[in-house]
Amino acid sequence: MTTYFIGDIHGYYNEFISLLKKIYFNNKNDQLWITGDLISRGPDSKKVLYYLYSIRKSVKLVLGNHDLYLISLSLGSMSSNINDPIILNLLKDTKIKFIIDSWLKYQPLVQYDKNKKILMSHAGITPQWKNINTILSASNEAKNIISSKDNKIFFDYINNEKYQINDWKKNKLIGFQRFSFIINAFTKMRYCYPDGTLEMLTKKAPNDINSIILKPWFDIPNVLYKKYTIFFGHWSDLQGGGYTPKNIIGLDTGCCWGNKLTIFTWETKKFHSITCII
Repeated sequence: MTTYFIGDIHGYYNEFISLLKKIYFNNKNDQLWITGDLISRGPDSKKVLYYLYSIRKSVKLVLGNHDLYLISLSLGSMSSNINDPIILNLLKDTKIKFIIDSWLKYQPLVQYDKNKKILMSHAGITPQWKNINTILSASNEAKNIISSKDNKIFFDYINNEKYQINDWKKNKLIGFQRFSFIINAFTKMRYCYPDGTLEMLTKKAPNDINSIILKPWFDIPNVLYKKYTIFFGHWSDLQGGGYTPKNIIGLDTGCCWGNKLTIFTWETKKFHSITCII
C-alpha cells in the first residue's frame, strides 16, 4: 500500500484524475489523504464529490472551510454571507445532498496516524494546542456537533462574523465560542500573534506582509511541531516557498488560481504536481 497526501482540489476534477493516473493510484490498495476544500472555484465540484464518495474506503479526509460552507448551506443556514453560486448549485443535486448527509458531514477536522506520527488538518495545528489528546478531542467535539441534529444553530453562530473566537483561553471556552475557535483553528488559521492568538485576516505569504508582530502559525514554538509530520492545505500563497520547517508540509499549491495541484508520496517522500487550467 502507498500513502498519498493531496492538497486542496477545489473542484478541479480533470486535473485531480490526471494526477492520480500520473502516480498510478490504485484505490483498492492505496490510501489517499486529502487536506479538505474539495469543492468550489473549479468547474467540476460535483464530479469530485461523486468520485471521492465512490472510493471513500480509500480516503482519509479532513473538512476545509469550503466543505463546511457546503454543509452549512445544505442545512439552510442563512445567517452567513456565503453566496458562492457553485456551492448553491451543488445543492440542487439530490445525490450531492445524500453524499453530504451520509458521508461528508461525518468527516473529521484532523486525521492522525499514531504509528507514522502524522497529523493532518486543513489549516494546520494551532500553537495553542500542545497536547495530542487536546487536538483529537477538539476534532471529535466538532465532528459530533457537525453531524448532530442541532448542527444548524452552531453553523448560524460561527457564520456570523461578529462571533469569531481566536483565543483558546487555556481550554476554558464552552459552547458556541468553543466550537468557533475549533473551526477557526482547524480550517481558517494562517497567522498568529506571538502568544498564539489567531489573526484571521491576513492571507499573503510571510515575505509579502509588513508586520513584525504576526507570525505564521508554524513559526511559533510548539513541541508537537517536532514530534509529528504535519500536513495542511488552505494557504495557497505559500506555494511551497520554503517557509515551513522540514516536517510541516503545505500542500495547497494554488490549483484554483491557475497554479498546481500537488500530491506527496509518504513512502518515497516525493512531490508530484500537475498544472491546473482556469
